[in-house]
Amino acid sequence: MAKIHDRAEVHPTAQIHETSVVWQFATICGGVVIGPHCAIGSNVYIGAGCHLGESVRIQHGVFIPNNTRLGDRVFIGPNATFTDDKHPRVNNPRYKAEPAIVEDDVAIGAGAVILPGVRLGQGAMIGAGAVVTRDVEPFATVKGNPAR
Repeated sequence: MAKIHDRAEVHPTAQIHETSVVWQFATICGGVVIGPHCAIGSNVYIGAGCHLGESVRIQHGVFIPNNTRLGDRVFIGPNATFTDDKHPRVNNPRYKAEPAIVEDDVAIGAGAVILPGVRLGQGAMIGAGAVVTRDVEPFATVKGNPAR
């Protein structure tokens, strides 16, 4: 059975592999699938329907919106934020969720912001504090605002 801190909130429909760990105050929403050997840090929010591959490491304070896909061996540094709404307005009739896609072996630095619909290619490296506004090619390193 997965090691889940007693102060984490895990929806009963979430599937967490027995070799994974969820730390205190994390929120794991319904329909989430977390693969083997993952570590979910404290105060992490993982939205409904997300899928995390094998050996994913998510550090403290990360926000991941609904239906985001993370590949294998993804590292996400503390306080990184993913977004899925290109037109964030209350009651916006044009709202369309566009979660990011993160391929295998991606590393995301602390405090990075990943904007809606972005694909981070295999092996990409995202610098700390970067604001990623467009797709990142496989094995590329980007930094800054906007990330280049």
